[in-house]
Amino acid sequence: METNDWKALWKSHQAQLDQNNRLHLMITRQMQQQIARRPLRRLWAARIAETLVWVLLLAGLGSCIANFQGHTAPQISAIVLSLFSVVGISGSAGQLILLGMLQFDGPVVEVQKGLERLRRHRLAITQILMSSVPFYLAHVFFWFQLLFGIDLFASGDPQWLLAQMALSIALLPFAFWLIREMGKPTPRYAWIAGLRRSVAGERVEQALRALEHIEAFRRR
Repeated sequence: METNDWKALWKSHQAQLDQNNRLHLMITRQMQQQIARRPLRRLWAARIAETLVWVLLLAGLGSCIANFQGHTAPQISAIVLSLFSVVGISGSAGQLILLGMLQFDGPVVEVQKGLERLRRHRLAITQILMSSVPFYLAHVFFWFQLLFGIDLFASGDPQWLLAQMALSIALLPFAFWLIREMGKPTPRYAWIAGLRRSVAGERVEQALRALEHIEAFRRR
């Protein structure tokens, strides 16, 4: 066999190997993208259910606001809870929008950025909802009126009411501290770090780990 024939055969063999490698890379990347998408499908379902719950809660609170005429404290409590329900709806709907913006066919880095936005958004909404902690009396007034027909503010012991209001005020610094700590990438306390991971979402973490594997494989 002539030297030129050997060169042509080698070139053809090399081209076939390159094609097989590209095909193998494409198939592997597609499989890993499916692995990254899988936990987010469950996240879609969770956020849709969450949005529906918030909407139903807001509708119920709106009905209670109308029915609590003449009971100022329970009515104001229902309004306060409605405001936080609106935050919950906007947060869950925002998560769905961010999930819909993810394009797994694009660069891995862009998908990672999208997942980070999703995580930061979830943390921000949770921090806002945490500011409701000092308003726990709104829950007390609301549920007593709804379940038992008792206006605690109007009929409750004045000393008990003053003690509860003082506790609400005392909870303000704790709530602000907790919100600030939750906003730190590395909180000082392990229980806050665990809470932060839980809020950010294990499914998002799973998707990010899968994307890291894709990127590591691509760089080989």
